[in-house]
Amino acid sequence: AFLCTARRASGCNLKSDTTLSRKQRKSIRFCGGFFARHTPEKLGRNRKMGDVIQAKSGDAMLAVLGQTGTLEELKEERISLQLARGRCYDILSSAFSYPWNRKFFRPKSLLEPMDIAIVDEEDWNHVKSILEGISKYLPKMTVKQAQQEFIRVFGHAVSMECPPYEMQYGTEGGIQSQTDVLIQLGGFYETFGFDQPRNRTRERVDHISIELAFMFFMCFRTAFGIQNGHEERNISVLTSSMKKFIRNHIGRWGPLFCIFTSRKAERGLYKDIVDILAIFLRNESHLLDINPVKVEEPEYRSLSYSMENDLVANAPSECEPR
Repeated sequence: AFLCTARRASGCNLKSDTTLSRKQRKSIRFCGGFFARHTPEKLGRNRKMGDVIQAKSGDAMLAVLGQTGTLEELKEERISLQLARGRCYDILSSAFSYPWNRKFFRPKSLLEPMDIAIVDEEDWNHVKSILEGISKYLPKMTVKQAQQEFIRVFGHAVSMECPPYEMQYGTEGGIQSQTDVLIQLGGFYETFGFDQPRNRTRERVDHISIELAFMFFMCFRTAFGIQNGHEERNISVLTSSMKKFIRNHIGRWGPLFCIFTSRKAERGLYKDIVDILAIFLRNESHLLDINPVKVEEPEYRSLSYSMENDLVANAPSECEPR
């Protein structure tokens, strides 16, 4: 219910009158992974590569985008940014669900929220170029063709080449603690009252689409709290929880999932979509000032080797390798 209220409160318009536009960002220089205005009195000292922004701002994420001021002064911008981030997560979540109909992915609907949320100008230009390309060929694809492409990339059973499930990537505790992933995710979902989207395929709690949907839920919940004047400490709890979720979950295994999926797809719809996801996840780490310890390919290979035979043995006959 609060998600609908947040949408109504925003008038479904992600950009407020004072949201930093893409044209305004042309006067902003890229420094160490973040944008910073040339005026040091607004965003602090000039930084070396990798330094964290020291900005005189009430909102750390807006400071990364070059907007400073008190929390009250930045209320509209804060809501706009959270709605934009949430919209990106929502659209990408739908894109990695099974395509039952044509509404599973609408590339043009990503343009405005990505324009607001993405920090790096080069990343934005790359995303815009990909979306423009998808907009040219996706309308010509039938639902059946989209479904075939989904199966080609992800398969009927759990694909070992690009599994869309976090548990397949292990945990820092090793293979013995893989089931802890499901417990931890369930704890996040239950704590904040998140339920899987009803209009999409039911998936395991560690599926990429479900984790993206949870982040969409958290962003819109944050926007709702800001819009309705909730205590700032409650907003901080939501922000801290989003940071923890990205650091320990989707930001940890998501980048390798993107590499694997891009490699498996080679071309076409899911190659383009996963390239957008990779840029967006990297942008989220910059925006939230976190540095997830990412799963590396050798680590994944050692974990997956012992599971591969069981997965093949339990797969339906039509999914078995020839």
